[in-house]
Amino acid sequence: MSEDLRKALMDVAEVMRLAHSKGLINVLGGNASIRWGDGFWITPSQIPKNKLDVTDFVYVDINEGPKPNVKGRKPSIEWRMHREIYAALSDVNAILHTHSPYTIALYSLGLSVRPSEFVEAFSFSGCVSVVPKLPAGSSELASAVTEALVKCRIAVLLGHGVVVTASDIFRALDIAESLENMAKIELFRNMLRRF
Repeated sequence: MSEDLRKALMDVAEVMRLAHSKGLINVLGGNASIRWGDGFWITPSQIPKNKLDVTDFVYVDINEGPKPNVKGRKPSIEWRMHREIYAALSDVNAILHTHSPYTIALYSLGLSVRPSEFVEAFSFSGCVSVVPKLPAGSSELASAVTEALVKCRIAVLLGHGVVVTASDIFRALDIAESLENMAKIELFRNMLRRF
């Protein structure tokens, strides 16, 4: 493993630790990937995301699919979604999929963030797509999310989570956290209006 790859995977591991500490994912939930060569490196399935090591990641070739991992790890169930996104969006170098609770709650109520009211929205142009509830890991979900991300680089998956695409993995985390903060404020604002 090259030093550049080691550092890049350590960055993804750090982002997953941060996402867990900020409540954007639970220990086994969520996933992330970075584009690399003719494919991407993705977080493994059923491994604590707050304790990832560089040898836990699984390489997925865009054309051939997942490659064997040195520890026998399997890729995230959402690897097909990541593959479709990278194939469709050549400028995307990182993908983060969180299970952001406030964002899920807000959108499940039929509400949404109002980007024009938040300075944080400038960090992602204020565009958020919404994807209907579809089975996790399914080809239907992969296609629907990819289609949504062609329009906006953030997609809220109803009852499921958030997918963010970005130029790098730390930028993806910043956008996911900004969206979650806006969702939290919007939920509180709606609750306070009832008093």
